Amino acid sequence: MSDDDESAASAAAAPAKSKALPILLVINTLLLTGVLVFVMKRPAAHAAAEDKAAEGGGEHAEHGEHGEGKEKAGGGHGPEEGSGIGPTVRFDNFTVQLKSLDTDRYAHLALEIEVADEATKGLVEKKVAPIRDIILSYLSDRTPDELRGSDGLREIKESMVKKLDELIPGHRIRALYITDFIIQ
Repeated sequence: MSDDDESAASAAAAPAKSKALPILLVINTLLLTGVLVFVMKRPAAHAAAEDKAAEGGGEHAEHGEHGEGKEKAGGGHGPEEGSGIGPTVRFDNFTVQLKSLDTDRYAHLALEIEVADEATKGLVEKKVAPIRDIILSYLSDRTPDELRGSDGLREIKESMVKKLDELIPGHRIRALYITDFIIQ
């Protein structure tokens, strides 16, 4: 009779285990989803804090995502030491097909243009379409090799500042900062 009791107890435990398994899977899925949402939302909150600091002139306004300083444009258009960063106009989300013979290659770029004063900032904001056209035209005529590395970034900055000086004469463009750059 003890064998019958054990087999009856194991038979009763089997349905209990099969009912507990889906419950455990649901709980596990909910926990993993919660962790993923927490982890994915955290960088967005960090970026929003940096944007607020940049707008408010906070102490972290001159640092990129990983703490690196923003770069100055070459050609003497950068601000003098100690003068601080002037007004800037942000241009986001340039995605351009690069000049390439073998495969389709794309560049993604975001930048900020530093200007001399608020009046120039207003002028730049009025000329968004021509400025975007200049940047897109320049990038679409470049190969991925021409844009790679610090030399490529410096060339982009110098060329863009020259072209922007033609559109907005008087050397009112102080610097160009590349805030995001990816070649795929």
